[in-house]
Amino acid sequence: MKVFATQLQGVFNKVLEEEEAVEDGSRLLAQGPGGTGTLWISGTASMEGNAITLASHPDAPAGTKVLQNSGPTLPNSNDRVLVLAEKGESLTTIVTDLKEKEVPVVVIAPYAEGDGEVELEPTDVWLHTHVRGGIVPDADGNRMGSPSALCTLFAGQLLFMNMREMLEELD
Repeated sequence: MKVFATQLQGVFNKVLEEEEAVEDGSRLLAQGPGGTGTLWISGTASMEGNAITLASHPDAPAGTKVLQNSGPTLPNSNDRVLVLAEKGESLTTIVTDLKEKEVPVVVIAPYAEGDGEVELEPTDVWLHTHVRGGIVPDADGNRMGSPSALCTLFAGQLLFMNMREMLEELD
C-alpha cells in the first residue's frame, strides 16, 4: 500500500506540472457558467462514473450537468464541455460533434493530444495526466493499480478550484 501511495503521489505531481493547461482549462470552462452558458461534463465509456462524480461534486459550478451521448439537450456555443477519456477509448465522435456546434472543449486524458486521433481547435485545452497503466509491480514483473480514474478526478478538482477563484472574482 505504501508503494501505491508513493507512486500515486508521483503521478499527481505530474498532473500538477501541467500548470498551464490547468490554468487555461479553468479559464475556458469558467466562461460557460460565468456567462450565459452551462458547464457540461462528458466521459468515454469507462469515465462515465467520473463524469457523474465531478458534475455532482460540491466544488463544481452551480448548474453543472452530465452530457450523455444521447439526449434531448445538447450544448451550444455558449456552453463549455469537460471531456474525460481513458487510454484506448476514442474521442472522435464527441469532439467532432462539439466542434460542429462550435462548443469549446477541455479534455483530460492519460495520453498526449497527438495520440488522441482528434484535432482540437487552438482555443481548446488538453490536460495530460501522464498515466501509463499500473504503478505497482507484482512478483511476476507485471504492474497493477492503475490510477487513471483517480488522476482524472484529481485533475477535475484542480480545474474546479481554479474556476471557483475566477468566478468569485467576477462576482
